[in-house]
This record gives sequence, structure tokens and C-alpha cells, in this order.
Amino acid sequence: MKRTVLIVDDSDTIRHIIKVYLMKLKLEVLDTDRADSGLLLLGTHPVDLVIADFNMPGMNGLEFVRQVRANGRPVVSRVPILLLTGGKAPELERRAMEAGASEFVRKPVSSATLTAVVRRHLGLPEDVGLVA
Repeated sequence: MKRTVLIVDDSDTIRHIIKVYLMKLKLEVLDTDRADSGLLLLGTHPVDLVIADFNMPGMNGLEFVRQVRANGRPVVSRVPILLLTGGKAPELERRAMEAGASEFVRKPVSSATLTAVVRRHLGLPEDVGLVA
């Protein structure tokens, strides 16, 4: 069964880069540029992992994580969420984890780092996506 990842980031460029990084893992990818749209997608599509930006206009990544965790449906509230940021402030990781993020990753993130984190959260073997 194909796993589904939801990317929530206001930057078209970042969403595209993440999709390219994840292509070799052969995942189904949904994406949106706003947190409120991400919440709607989570409510209507089965998602195995969310990769969301910390800083977005409107609802930011922290509030997005809080709303996901407060959802009454366990299939939504328990989805792993990777929160990404280009911010350098040391308290950002603490705030992300307190909000309920599963993992905190600073941008720029390499393909190898992101795919390793995604593999771990989805329980994919290390050889998934490797070219023979």
C-alpha cells in the first residue's frame, strides 16, 4: 500500500523541492500552501505523515500542529508531523515539540536528511528508494 505525505508550506519552491526529494520513496504526495487547507485535506484524505512549515501567513505551523493534535479523530490527531523552519532561534524546537510536533528539522534540509527522517516515521526500510 502506497503511503501518503502531506506537505504544508506557503513556498511553492520549498514544496517542489520536498516533492523532488521524496520522489525516490514512491510516496503519494498531497500539498497545499496554507495550514487551513492542510487541515481540510487531513480531514478528507488518509495521510501517513505531514511535513509542515513553521512560518506561514495566517495560521502558523505551531497552531497547525495544535489543531491537528486536538482533532477528535485519532487517525488525524496521531499523524506524525515534521515541522520545518529556516529560523535560527534556539527556542523554536522546544516550542514545536511542546505543540506536539513529532520532529523538528531546520532548513535548508538535504535530500538525505529529509528522506531518512521520512523513512523513520513511515517505517520504511533503508533500501526503499535506492537505485540498484
